[in-house]
Amino acid sequence: MTARDGTPPKTAQQLADDHEMRIVRAKQLCRRVVYKDLLQFIGGFCHHDGDAEMVVYLKGVTEPVRPCEITFQEHQA
Repeated sequence: MTARDGTPPKTAQQLADDHEMRIVRAKQLCRRVVYKDLLQFIGGFCHHDGDAEMVVYLKGVTEPVRPCEITFQEHQA
C-alpha cells in the first residue's frame, strides 16, 4: 500500500496497461513522444490480435518500435 492514500501499488500489468493507454492518447491528441532522445509523432500501432504487447510506428522511423522504448514528453499547457 502507498503511505498517502492507502491503496495498493499497481501491478506490472496495470503499469503496462497505463503505458499503452498513454500511447493511444498521444496518437489521438497528436502529442509527441520521446524515442532515442528525439521527439517523434506516432503514426500508428498494432495490438497483434489482443496480445498485451503492441508495436508502434513512428513518423520518420522505418522500423516498428516496442512500446517500452517510448517515453512521454510532459504536456505543457
